[in-house]
Amino acid sequence: MDGRRARNVLGVSSDAGPDEIRRAFRARALVIHPDHGGDRAAFSELMDAFDALRTAEPRRPLFRALPKTGPRVDVYDSAPRTRPRRDFADVLRAAATRLA
Repeated sequence: MDGRRARNVLGVSSDAGPDEIRRAFRARALVIHPDHGGDRAAFSELMDAFDALRTAEPRRPLFRALPKTGPRVDVYDSAPRTRPRRDFADVLRAAATRLA
């Protein structure tokens, strides 16, 4: 039994968690159990639906969380590890001292 049919049998939404699925199964089982006057085939279908959803893999999120960006901080140092920004004047001074 596929997940969509199983969710329809249990009467749960597509984003229902394991607790909600279990509660819906128990509520439906009380109503359609053969000992309570229900149909044996309907109860068997309910059991198949519950087993299909219980053993299914949990759904993965569509988007993964993006890694946090920003300056890296060393464990022992509180200052961020970024390159010092050099102005154009600093570049000219460094070039002039090399040429001299």
